[in-house]
Amino acid sequence: MEHKRWIIPLIGIGLAFGAPLPVPAQEVEEESAEVESSAQSEEMPPQEVTDGGVEAVREAQESEPAPAEPKFRNARQVLRQLAKKKKWSEGWDEDKKRTIVIESAEFKTADPATDSSFFIKREMAAKKAVLTAKVAIIQTINQEMSAIDLVNMPGTDVNKALGAEREKLNVELARQKEILVSMLEQVDKAEADVLRGTTFGDRLNDLMAAAIKKLDAEYDPDSRDKAAQARYEAAKNEFEVAQKKYAELTEKAEAMQEEVRERQESAVESLARMPLYGSSVIMQTESWDKDSGNYQVAVMLCWSYALERAARATVTGEEFHIKPNPNGKSVQDWLEDQNPATMIGPRQYVDAKGNRWFLGVTARAYDDDLSSSARRRNKGIAEMYAQQMAAFCLWADVESYKMAQSALESRGNDEVQRDVVAESYAEKLTQSFSKKKIRGMQKLYSDEVVHPITGSTIYVAVYGINPNAAKAALEIEKINYATKVMDNRYQTVERGRDAANQAAVKASENRPEDFQKGYNEQKKAVDDEVEAREAVKKPVRGTNIINRGNSKAPARKKQSTSGTFSGDVDVSDDF
Repeated sequence: MEHKRWIIPLIGIGLAFGAPLPVPAQEVEEESAEVESSAQSEEMPPQEVTDGGVEAVREAQESEPAPAEPKFRNARQVLRQLAKKKKWSEGWDEDKKRTIVIESAEFKTADPATDSSFFIKREMAAKKAVLTAKVAIIQTINQEMSAIDLVNMPGTDVNKALGAEREKLNVELARQKEILVSMLEQVDKAEADVLRGTTFGDRLNDLMAAAIKKLDAEYDPDSRDKAAQARYEAAKNEFEVAQKKYAELTEKAEAMQEEVRERQESAVESLARMPLYGSSVIMQTESWDKDSGNYQVAVMLCWSYALERAARATVTGEEFHIKPNPNGKSVQDWLEDQNPATMIGPRQYVDAKGNRWFLGVTARAYDDDLSSSARRRNKGIAEMYAQQMAAFCLWADVESYKMAQSALESRGNDEVQRDVVAESYAEKLTQSFSKKKIRGMQKLYSDEVVHPITGSTIYVAVYGINPNAAKAALEIEKINYATKVMDNRYQTVERGRDAANQAAVKASENRPEDFQKGYNEQKKAVDDEVEAREAVKKPVRGTNIINRGNSKAPARKKQSTSGTFSGDVDVSDDF
């Protein structure tokens, strides 16, 4: 059978799929402004800040992607090997002041090319891997835990649960036995004495059954002692009911006693919650194993003081400077050099001007066989989730609840025993934020590309935000609101003008002097016309000025013309 597997390691957001893609070198020394007290009016000069997290990002961006290898290794294995090669250790690094976590998530798909929900599953797996990595970070910082180990011998518990009912049935059986013994004495006194001296157990049950059988044979249904017959039937029925209950109870008690000889339990529960700012995916890999159907997405997440500082500046609108990188590019040019078809999740990049971009990348199916409404929907979904992923780099209230339970039971009797084990695991991970004011979020890249594994056309959207863009957005907001204030004032003046116009028009209506003037002028004109007509002796032939000719032009038939047209021929570039 053909053994075909795919693996897609992403370094930073570069792709290792076949030939390596060029990834620009990146220098990431940061300068953070010192926080002054409110009494000070001037800020301290920016101070250069660098740490292991920034170095990890730089090295990841400068690295060439690892080529695909013939021997299959899943995405997590490849990512761990890349980290080992760069000597990046998982966990907190005291020297470099950073923490690195590698996590993965996977799902089953027989063939991604024919899986209609593949790109949704892929995105959800990437989100799960990132969230799991964030939880691993916060658990090292602040975690509440409970745990228990228990060994229990349940024998006394069985007696306690069944003792009261057992005693009640014993009393009832003893009463019914005496009734039957007294009746049996009339038929067979010796047998009655044996029954009276028998204690509870199988022997008693056998004797009671024999006594009932003998009484059935001796008691005549046509007997005139109807009262004795009724007492016998009632005693017999009650005994059979009590005997059945007693047998069930005995069987249950014995089964319980034999089934669980010993029980051992162990449980651990943890709760962790805290905000996390500035965590960044610095490497990502993806793999698909055709034989097993496993598609795996693995991420390497990094957090450091400097990364948090950049996120803080973005969410607070602070002035924040990073040393420009002479080898860097604009973020748009850098994205053009990547393979966006294989990008998914959050990213980070520092451009040539020293802007640290927090990015979010996602994709949705965009094949031509989809309806126009489906393509529009998928495009909108991709853009919304790209913004979500970028925002989660900045704001994330992360919470984790986990509980693991194990149990071991030794079952059987004194001679034969066997062990049965069971385990359960419950987990709930969340990251969220609500009603945050986001400034500077912008679309940096969008295109229709072909996914290398499925061959499907997908729409990829990349959104990003950085401290300077957020600060610029704040300035743009201020300018536009100031213009809105001026606009409102001007519109108020315009409404005053309109009111003055309307008032002037209203005041000009029904003036008596204007009425009299019109009356006098028109009366004089009519009188003059009448006098003129009376003075004319002959009528004057008029001139026919009506054009009797047909000047209507022939109608032109309308016809549409295909093509592309532009209404804006020349637009001055003064903005």
